[in-house]
Amino acid sequence: MSNLSFPPSPLLQPAPVTLRTLGDLHLGDFRKVKSLLMLAIVALDGPTSRRHLAALLWPRAAKPEASLRVALHALRESCPGALSGEERLDTALPCDAAALLTLRGEAAVQAYTGAFLPDLKVEGVSAEFEEWVEGWRQRLARHVQSEALLLAERSEPGQAAQWAARAYDLPGAPPAEPDTLRRLLALSAPASALEAALRTELRELTGRRATDGLPAPRRATRMMGREAELDTLLAWATQAGGGVAAVTGPGGIGKSTLARALLRELTVLGRAVTLVDTEGVTHASEVAARLAAARGQPGGDWAALGGGLKEGAVVLLDGLDDLDDLEDLRRGLAQLPGTRWVLTGRRSRLGRTTAAQARGDLLLALGGLERPPPEASWLDVGVCSAVQVFVREAARVRRDFVLNAQNAGLVASLTRRLMGHPLALTLAASWLRVEDLDAVHARVLQEAGALRTADGDGDGRRGLQVAAQRSWAMLSPALQAAALRLSAGADFDPADSAALGVPADAVDALLGHAFLEAYLPGSERLRLYPALDGLMGAQAALHPALYREAQAAHAQHHLSRFLALAPEDPATDPERSNLHLAMQAALRGGTLAAAHAEHLLAHYDRRGMHAAGMDALFALSDLAEEVGAPPEVQAALQVGCMWLAYRAGRLLDAQTLAAAFLQGPLATLPSSRMKVLNTLASVRGVQGQMRASADLMRQALSLAQELGDETREQFYRMNLLTSLSFLGDDEELQCQLTEMAALALTLPEAQAWQMRQRLLNLRLYLPDVNLTELQEESQAILAASERSGEKTLTVYSLLCNAQIALRMREWRAAEHWLQRFSAVVDTVQDNTDLVNKHLIEIELSYARGRTPQARRAARQALALSSLRGNPWELVELFLIGAQDLHQIEPNGTKQQLSIVKDDQQLHVHQRRRAAELLTSFGGFPLPTQQPAAPLDLAALRHWLGKHLN
Repeated sequence: MSNLSFPPSPLLQPAPVTLRTLGDLHLGDFRKVKSLLMLAIVALDGPTSRRHLAALLWPRAAKPEASLRVALHALRESCPGALSGEERLDTALPCDAAALLTLRGEAAVQAYTGAFLPDLKVEGVSAEFEEWVEGWRQRLARHVQSEALLLAERSEPGQAAQWAARAYDLPGAPPAEPDTLRRLLALSAPASALEAALRTELRELTGRRATDGLPAPRRATRMMGREAELDTLLAWATQAGGGVAAVTGPGGIGKSTLARALLRELTVLGRAVTLVDTEGVTHASEVAARLAAARGQPGGDWAALGGGLKEGAVVLLDGLDDLDDLEDLRRGLAQLPGTRWVLTGRRSRLGRTTAAQARGDLLLALGGLERPPPEASWLDVGVCSAVQVFVREAARVRRDFVLNAQNAGLVASLTRRLMGHPLALTLAASWLRVEDLDAVHARVLQEAGALRTADGDGDGRRGLQVAAQRSWAMLSPALQAAALRLSAGADFDPADSAALGVPADAVDALLGHAFLEAYLPGSERLRLYPALDGLMGAQAALHPALYREAQAAHAQHHLSRFLALAPEDPATDPERSNLHLAMQAALRGGTLAAAHAEHLLAHYDRRGMHAAGMDALFALSDLAEEVGAPPEVQAALQVGCMWLAYRAGRLLDAQTLAAAFLQGPLATLPSSRMKVLNTLASVRGVQGQMRASADLMRQALSLAQELGDETREQFYRMNLLTSLSFLGDDEELQCQLTEMAALALTLPEAQAWQMRQRLLNLRLYLPDVNLTELQEESQAILAASERSGEKTLTVYSLLCNAQIALRMREWRAAEHWLQRFSAVVDTVQDNTDLVNKHLIEIELSYARGRTPQARRAARQALALSSLRGNPWELVELFLIGAQDLHQIEPNGTKQQLSIVKDDQQLHVHQRRRAAELLTSFGGFPLPTQQPAAPLDLAALRHWLGKHLN
């Protein structure tokens, strides 16, 4: 027998022991503190001299070097090789603290088992070492806290509150800064202990906050005066299935308060619920965008929301007062039939979104709170909800105010005169700051004749107007000016009030006078009560100079901050309503620049809110034309409209807008004409009209060259290449690709990588490609995108890696890339490649012998491609499933393949594959006297839907 020696199996070798410093300090069973502290310093700081270690850990020892040798000997005896080197010590042992800094997301939070070296009490160490420990403790805790915050901001509300709590209570974390506390506050659950703690800490850190004037919410009791309505809504909202409830009533009657009370109740019950502020929204597309933002989902259309809303989830759309077309909203809600929708607004027409007889929907009209009759005893007066509201608000103004037998009659009379209107009662109670109850009652009584209109108005609207007018008159001129300034915006962060020309003490005073409210649970943002819009509008008309100055300051603040942020920065989301108002004011004032419009276009495009962006820019475009804005501003807004229409899949709208522009006077602006031609070429490409697309792109390219716009020239040439790839001249394509690859080397790095990605996408569909080369290029692009943090490029390169792995029949690798794609795509606002992801999943499932899974993914891809209307995606879906479809319906499959192979508008790669498949199926010749009919996309979509099911 020969004497053979084999290397030990990796499976039998012991795993390297890890130095544990988080929550404890040990190395396996070894626990000598100073030996381990020496090892921790080397593990985190790298090779370290003996002299430095001795100075840190034994600064007062008679012989520090000797103490170090003893500690080192003990460590090496227990764990040989733990520290190597002589003069400079080094280690190859893993350390949990060092590994933690490489982790992201949930992995980082789970790996954090406690603070770094917690409760460390070691005598004789230097002050420098103690500072070193504290520095690392804070650095590690901040890293984990940051990851937990990001997880919270990307999670649905229930999980977001849990992640926020973990971030706030993280062991070892230093006291949070106000900005961090505000981020946590926005994520905390309404009425939770965390929300209360965060508000308290914010007050302690920043002094008197703007919201200090607000009464503390009633935590122990349910909403005063609306218990019956809340019970009705709660019972309806917790039923199975979807539906719509409309809550209507005049301004200030308590609709938003009822919605927030329902939010708290459902949150406590553990139900999935989302509150969306829709005040000022005019289009259903913006409702979808706000819902997506509230849920932290990418994109902003109804279809994209479907994956994030669970069956039976409740969505509260609060403040639907300005919506132009309820039919659009109804169509959007219908796309999510498993969701329970609660809509609040002033207009009774909101009830048309329900169909009570057919679906068990709910219509709830709110009136005034319960008022006591004249003959009620003072004890009976005290149990009426209108009286309770007045007394509660009065006690906030005068701490000694209580209801008693002497004043019960006056209070009861007040509530009857004001029709039990909650906001009118609140405003009237605020008058007690400057006059007594008798004077308040007398003033309301004198105006009692105005509280009802000729048609019998009994809901308190007139009473609110009277109370609001009196409250306004009681404000000092400085406070009136402050309120008027704040009315120029939709809402505001108290931290921004000074930039808007309103000091913090004025904000506090307006809160005390019940002119402001904190309306978003978990947020510090404030707004003027929407029910006071009429009053503020009248005051703006009386003081036009002051109001114009306020609008200008508001516009300057928001537009300058907007331009300073990247278009895709989520910080713009809560300011979007203010941004629209700022742009309208700037248009009227003649200060809006084309750069503002282009930045707004980029914001909506990169955030994936294409339909909402089109509606917003369309309104601005109409206003720009009305006020006679400069041609370049009008052109920028119109270009934005058509581009976002194209991105939203509204191809007819984009085509119509582009054609009208090219025939109008603004077409003489070469830069704008160039962008419109590019948009129209993109539309023609999606419609499958590749020759027309190529011709239009050549015109856009020519203008880019004339203007010296090198960046657009390169990308237009890429777009032209895409069109040419459909037409099939491989020789010309190869020459162009070689030239473009050389040009990419001259571009700035970020643009170069994007160009290389697009070139790679084109090369994927050329015949006789070297897949190994493509794989290397795709992985290089991925590495570059991850280094730069460019998430969109990362998404595309991950998908490309999956496609190449599939071509190379590396099934596990393809699955790996798809999993990474899914993990990343949820963090960006671009969901345009989800169809391609499904196409890869289908092909992979067929290749792995999983036909049912392939068909299920094919049905999902069919639904998504139907929304986008892209012929390439539909044909690709058909070709991938052709083998399966041929077994189900052989003649129909052959017929469709014959049409695809002869349709010159389709991609040449797809036509070749159709011909190869047809040959493999034995052919299906058409009659020679009849030319092949062009592809009917609607017919193919219907045929696929029928047979895939």
